[in-house]
Amino acid sequence: MKKKQLKMALGAGFLVLCVSVLGYFAVSRSVSPVWSPGDIWNNGMEADHRDGQVFKITDNSNKLLSQMSRTVTVGDELITGSGRHYKVKTVDGLNAQAEFTGMDRELVGYMDEYENITIPVAGRQDWKKRPVALYHTHSAESYVPTDGTESEPYNGGIFDVGDAMAAELKKKGINVLHDKTPHEPRDTNAYYRSRRTVADLMKKNPVAIIDVHRDGIPDPNYYSKEIAGKDVTQVRLVVGRQNPKMQSNMEFAKRTMAYINKVHPGLVKEIFIAKGNYNQDLMSTAMLVEVGTHTNSKMAAENGATLFANALPGLLGLGGVAQTPGGYGSPGASSPAGWRTLVWIIGVAVLGGGAFLLVSSGSWKNARKRLSGYWGREFAGFIAPMRKRFKKENKMNHPAGEDEDANDALRDNRDNIRSD
Repeated sequence: MKKKQLKMALGAGFLVLCVSVLGYFAVSRSVSPVWSPGDIWNNGMEADHRDGQVFKITDNSNKLLSQMSRTVTVGDELITGSGRHYKVKTVDGLNAQAEFTGMDRELVGYMDEYENITIPVAGRQDWKKRPVALYHTHSAESYVPTDGTESEPYNGGIFDVGDAMAAELKKKGINVLHDKTPHEPRDTNAYYRSRRTVADLMKKNPVAIIDVHRDGIPDPNYYSKEIAGKDVTQVRLVVGRQNPKMQSNMEFAKRTMAYINKVHPGLVKEIFIAKGNYNQDLMSTAMLVEVGTHTNSKMAAENGATLFANALPGLLGLGGVAQTPGGYGSPGASSPAGWRTLVWIIGVAVLGGGAFLLVSSGSWKNARKRLSGYWGREFAGFIAPMRKRFKKENKMNHPAGEDEDANDALRDNRDNIRSD
């Protein structure tokens, strides 16, 4: 008896352990799709971003892949404009090494898709009624060559870059909400303060929400480029990986880079998947963009922002609004993340139910009996009404008198066959 109880206790303990593990990963996957042990202590904290600080990301052969003032951590990812996908494996001080994981098939697919499109597809009739929203979490960010400082609290030069983006969108006939609410000081809590701004903007049903920033590395040449005959700064897209909408945000970022680089080749430098949330959990088409760095001229940053905004209406027409071949309807509506979360929930429910059944039954044998009895009752309960209804219909279609006449005829026929 003791042996049986021990087996039952071990089995119940194992099921409870499985339920706990599945429950933990169900939650951690929805909050932090790319998990690392450090996330236990730093969940929800956006990567630190300090002007003058330079994190360099290299591959296994020490080739420079990217550099940024944003703190790089193990588990971060980088997708280059050509579609090469890397994942950060080690970080030593300001030096990070990333491993090439292959070409990003989703991004390459979007690049091929947009390559065959010559004219942007317009959205639904109500598209232009829905605004594009712009705001600035780090509202003090400025451009030293033009503004004379890297930081101007409550009135940073980044507002002018946002104005350039807004002006180009308005020129295209797009309704724009450019919110200049300051969110000082520039610390890890800035995103909690700007969350209120995002929540207010969402009440106006925007088609996309863009948080406009700039980087803080000292080298201006890293972002400098000539596009369409103008000196511009390139743009980096940042996606937070501690975010239940990460998959749909990633899809939107990849489509953005593919389409805008098709219209203005080389404008979007890369996508960086960073530790943090960046308020992107509030909307599938939320985006963080970095327009150049603080050592670029503001005019070059404004030119880059203008080109970015110039292509954006075409992207939104093809993507989150237009119901056309090649579009993707409502971003995130069929996101793989949603299906994975559903599978995790079903798994947790099944194992949890199994553990409860085992403990309440007292043994595996009793648990099986209860389960088989339950299904037997359920099946009988399902079949009985159907049989009753069938008998009733049969009785209505074949009255008792008719059945007796038919039986007499069958008996007479049988007797005739026997006599012959």
